[in-house]
Amino acid sequence: MSMENTKVIDFEIIKEPWNMYQIIDNSVLKTRTVLKKIERVMDGDKVSFRVDAQTLTVIYADSSLKGSPNTTPITKDDMIKRIDKSDMHYDTVSQEFNEYHLDDGTKIKIFTNVTTISRTTLKDPKGDPVYNIKSSNTVEIKPSEQYKQQAK
Repeated sequence: MSMENTKVIDFEIIKEPWNMYQIIDNSVLKTRTVLKKIERVMDGDKVSFRVDAQTLTVIYADSSLKGSPNTTPITKDDMIKRIDKSDMHYDTVSQEFNEYHLDDGTKIKIFTNVTTISRTTLKDPKGDPVYNIKSSNTVEIKPSEQYKQQAK
């Protein structure tokens, strides 16, 4: 019977770029995934990693879409109920992977994939339209040589 051993691992950001998408309504979406925490899990001679990341999204809305400012907090449920334009077409302007090096020699890449952009009828406190963005992250891990040797 093996025992799981978990340790938080420090990391260095090699690159953490903003990705950019041109939306059909002349607005621009920018996304950036930020690695918050990583844990190495040792289970006998097997190693795995738990990745905790958060994707930030920013919309530069076309000025023609501006409306009256809204100071009421908007919930996810509000956004879903108030979808005006669903699954909007967009073109990828720039999209790169994030890269991190862990202090144990492991290399991690995270690729953010925007899957759906929908605009709601809601406005934010500046009067800009509120969008519902769906995305997912793909994580690629290249363990350091020390783990490959331990597994042999």
